[in-house]
Amino acid sequence: MGWFGQLRRLVLSREGGGTALMATCAAVALGVVPNILEQWTSRPWVFVVVFVAALVLLLVGWVLQRPRGLGVVVSLYPAERTQASRVEVLKNASRRARSASLVVDRAALWPGERSVPGRADVVDFVARLIDAQIEELRASGDAEPEVVLYVLAHLQDGFLLGRRLADDAQLSLAVMHLSQQTGRSVVPGVELGSSLRSPLSARQRGQLSRHLAAPAAGLPRLVEIPDVPGQQRHRIALIVRLASAGSMVDDARHVAATGEVAYGPGHHTGYRLPPADAAQGSGPCGAYLVIDAGNPYLPDDSALYDTVTTYIWECWQAARQEWAQRLGDTTAVEGLLFFHGPLPIAVALGWLTARDRLTLVHHDLHLAQGAPPSAAGS
Repeated sequence: MGWFGQLRRLVLSREGGGTALMATCAAVALGVVPNILEQWTSRPWVFVVVFVAALVLLLVGWVLQRPRGLGVVVSLYPAERTQASRVEVLKNASRRARSASLVVDRAALWPGERSVPGRADVVDFVARLIDAQIEELRASGDAEPEVVLYVLAHLQDGFLLGRRLADDAQLSLAVMHLSQQTGRSVVPGVELGSSLRSPLSARQRGQLSRHLAAPAAGLPRLVEIPDVPGQQRHRIALIVRLASAGSMVDDARHVAATGEVAYGPGHHTGYRLPPADAAQGSGPCGAYLVIDAGNPYLPDDSALYDTVTTYIWECWQAARQEWAQRLGDTTAVEGLLFFHGPLPIAVALGWLTARDRLTLVHHDLHLAQGAPPSAAGS
């Protein structure tokens, strides 16, 4: 590209256009144009209007050219899952809204999936790429870069990514997602920050009562599972349904109460217990609690997402403390999270519980439908 083409591209860009607008309006505000206006009119109000308009446009120019942070598009689906069009939607959204974009696509990094690392290793690799890009932006500017995630992944992978990102706290870290209600529009999800650990206000609890079956004024009841031989009594199951899934709660209760992922040969729940718990006779949990929004999807409201995330975290903390008191011993309480809901909330829960013994139980829809376990769950 020649110099003229490069100049044209710069001027037509958001940053270049903003810089040109600032330079022009600074000249107006400082007096170049007012000197010209003196040759045309002597009315004071004309000068005042031009001066105010120049200041407003100067601010608009600053807004256009200011740094807009880093957009990180992360697709953790394997190559066999056709997600290319959805990844493209996220990439376009990031490029429109952010100064810089980083795209990490598992299907492109490991197209054959023959030597793909495990889930935790893939997530760690993604987090390292994000860290490297952030450090590069820090080195090139004075301000701490704003980081926005555009994530496409299984819920378990999103949970693990949130957990890993908690090790590298950023000044600003937000999660966007594809809307379930409005086609393929990209909408704000959850802002990852200390505010998620703040106590909920009365207004937020009132908002919860309109969307959750759980008591908004208190906490859902921790239900003890009758003792059976081999029971892992130090474990509790946190069952959360925030989206349409008719049998999800019953299936999760069955796994928690029996330690079995199938009702019988022809009816698998689709859940895959973590490797340490998958052995025959591993036993059920000691108790469970349910947070249920029923079958409707939560509205696309980032404030509601933040509130629901905080409420789930509160429920987990309270249930863990209550169960530890009931057991009356020094055994650490562990949790199995059965979750069905928006991906940003799964990421945020991973971020909030990064230091807790809480594991999100993966659900394989193909397995639940009776097909062989899919490679997507690897």
